[in-house]
Amino acid sequence: AGYKVVLVDNNAKGLERGAKLISNVFQQDVSKKRTTKKKAEYIMGNNFQTSTDMAATNNGDFSFSNCSLVVEAVFENMKVKQSIFRQLDQVIQNPTALLLSNTSTLSIDAIASALPPSRRQYCAGMHFFSPAHVMKLVEIVVSSSTSKETTSLIQLITAKRLRKVGVVVGNCEGFVGNRMLFPYTGESTFVLQEGRASVAQVDKAVVSFGMAIGPMNMGDLAGNDIGYLIRKEKGLVKDPKTGLPGPNRNATMRYTDLPDDLVSKLGRVGQKKMKGWYDYDPKVGRGRKPIPSPEVEQFIAKYRTGNAVVEKYNPKEIIERVLFPLVNEGFKILDEGIARSPSDIDVIYLYGYGWPAWRGGPMYWADNEVGLAYLLGRLEEMNEKFPGSTYYVPSTLLRRCVTLGITVEEYYARGLHQSHSKL
Repeated sequence: AGYKVVLVDNNAKGLERGAKLISNVFQQDVSKKRTTKKKAEYIMGNNFQTSTDMAATNNGDFSFSNCSLVVEAVFENMKVKQSIFRQLDQVIQNPTALLLSNTSTLSIDAIASALPPSRRQYCAGMHFFSPAHVMKLVEIVVSSSTSKETTSLIQLITAKRLRKVGVVVGNCEGFVGNRMLFPYTGESTFVLQEGRASVAQVDKAVVSFGMAIGPMNMGDLAGNDIGYLIRKEKGLVKDPKTGLPGPNRNATMRYTDLPDDLVSKLGRVGQKKMKGWYDYDPKVGRGRKPIPSPEVEQFIAKYRTGNAVVEKYNPKEIIERVLFPLVNEGFKILDEGIARSPSDIDVIYLYGYGWPAWRGGPMYWADNEVGLAYLLGRLEEMNEKFPGSTYYVPSTLLRRCVTLGITVEEYYARGLHQSHSKL
């Protein structure tokens, strides 16, 4: 992209690992002839520096304090992120520098509150998708303070300099992509707990549908500990000492401890530890090929609810259980003004979540393959069968479209959507 970059990590070993990963990316680009060795060496030697201290001066103008664009990417903990942004206010000299967060779930308004009012208009979310050097999507998350000029500048940088697909979204828990993902991954776990399907069967149904990867395999790839830490930050995970539910898990909430215990009790965080929902073997598929785990199957059996023997789901039933609540959440996001249009949601899922292009995105799929009346009917059935999951409560917008007998695409094309956008 042509920028001079300073990579900062207060952990020296972590910084060294990060620099090595970046170097490896350039080496891969050279080997695949995407760039030349001379250019890669020039970039690493002249446009890239590292530091364990964000206040360090380094070499004149080439210092962190002189950066005009900062992307924070620490783990999902609000106190840690707010502390970093308070430090950025003290260190970054340019008063109009863009101070951005790569948070995948946390409130940009809350993060921006750590800055003085004069800087908040330059604060926004820039949510990259893993692996960031490969994935095209960037969610550009605006807060209540983010200026239109800041939003436009981030859009320009994303498209022209980074050559990625930027989609502007509003600020809420999980924004658009991950907010819709929560019911998808959560319901997949319930299907396992009920004994309706195995880990491999859930993934197979989703991949056969056309997704690039199944939910359990995706968890292993991203790291099951990430979801665990997010739920812990939300106050949902049970206390390991007392065994009591988290303070924000109310009695009526439908919740399973299965994915939490998979991490906290078995340490099965995913591919990085060679064990997650699946087992991994360095000698098989370079440690990336998922191998069904007997330990996990036995572990899941301990959480089984209901009858000892249940009827297994067919692939269509699995898809409806895990993807219908995802689509329903998309309708709610539109109704709340978090996304500008159904097509924005579709773009996010096509470029960030491996949705099959030939199905056109989740909202297009609902309109043109599923049918909104059928979707509404199935959601009502599942909401009655599985009380306590708000994602099965049908969206008001969905009901409105069904009543009018039109698709959500037509609803927007006619200008019937309410003008309460948060963008």
